[in-house]
Amino acid sequence: MQPLENKKIVRVKQNEAIELDDSLAVEKKIKVYVNNEEVVSLSASPVQIKELVVGFLMTEDILKGDWCPEKITIDEDGKDIKARVELEGHVSFEGKTITSGCMSSVSFLSDVKVTINDNLKISQNSIFRLFKEFQQRSTLYRTTGCIHAAALADENEILYIAEDVGRHNAVDKVIGWALLNRVDLKGKIILVSGRISSEMALKTAKWKIPIIVSRTAPTTLAVELAQKANLTLIGFLRGNRFNIYSNPERIIL
Repeated sequence: MQPLENKKIVRVKQNEAIELDDSLAVEKKIKVYVNNEEVVSLSASPVQIKELVVGFLMTEDILKGDWCPEKITIDEDGKDIKARVELEGHVSFEGKTITSGCMSSVSFLSDVKVTINDNLKISQNSIFRLFKEFQQRSTLYRTTGCIHAAALADENEILYIAEDVGRHNAVDKVIGWALLNRVDLKGKIILVSGRISSEMALKTAKWKIPIIVSRTAPTTLAVELAQKANLTLIGFLRGNRFNIYSNPERIIL
């Protein structure tokens, strides 16, 4: 399924109206079934679906019991997309509430339960280089203007990039890719295009990824949770500057 679709639009500029084709981001419902029962529906871009479902389910920790991420099946019927999981156990939403994710995202995380003990050190120049490449490779955003991007990197290179209409979904996709491919998350960095909310900080901290970087701002709760988890949070990366909001010792200046 394609992530973009061409639509006829009318573009108005000053006193002139022109009819032309424009590329819009496709948004689909991803319905997640566990043992043939629908448990959650995600609005997402219809690409990297298995990575999204694996990243979401393993990060949110709502499946209690044994299941195999590699055996998730994806059915596409044109309107909705169904992801099917076989679980020897049960689904639990106990004590979980939907948090402040945007329309196309959902998260049940609410607190830090780990401390990140990672001795990663990275230079500011490496961060600038990685983020520049990240922006250059975020092609769907440049085409539509409404797609979020996330990437997983080490200090030398970007390992994987995901794009989605939901910023949380993009992060879940890169985490899901790492889990499916058994990539060690120690010494890794999350790069994101949107704001760093508390949920974004919690998703990163959940897997003990030591650094998260964004071109926009964090919320106060995201900074508080990053400090609690020993997560290095960087925001407002623009050109040759950025702000370090927590745990600056990992950045070589």
